[in-house]
Amino acid sequence: GAAATGSAAGSAAGSLQRVWEKSLDSGKDTPITRVVNLLKEMSATLEKDQEEDEALFKELACWCSTGKNEKEEAVKASTAKIEQLGSDIERLTAQSTELTTTIKELGEQLASDKTALAEATALREKQISEFQGMENDNVQALENL
Repeated sequence: GAAATGSAAGSAAGSLQRVWEKSLDSGKDTPITRVVNLLKEMSATLEKDQEEDEALFKELACWCSTGKNEKEEAVKASTAKIEQLGSDIERLTAQSTELTTTIKELGEQLASDKTALAEATALREKQISEFQGMENDNVQALENL
């Protein structure tokens, strides 16, 4: 940017210097004519520079506009994603709490069922023992008859 501007200024100064020297060498031009010609040359150079600057401005404005639109879309998409993830976190946290409660209840129920099974097993063993004892007594009584 700055080097191009410096070289363009140096080129313009060199061009103006050549026009001025040419005007001085030809003795037929009056000083006013030389100044007018110099001003015309300067005007043409400025118009050319202005056109180049306008083309560059249009290119950069387009680039900025496109970049801005892309970034705005990316921000919108990211904001929506953040909201979605926030609601997912809330939903999953509630589900985790619910499942933790269910696990605790099932653990308590399992312990209760194990206790009931142990009691039922003990009762069955007692009943089998009583039945075998009574059966042995009945077999003994039949043998005695």
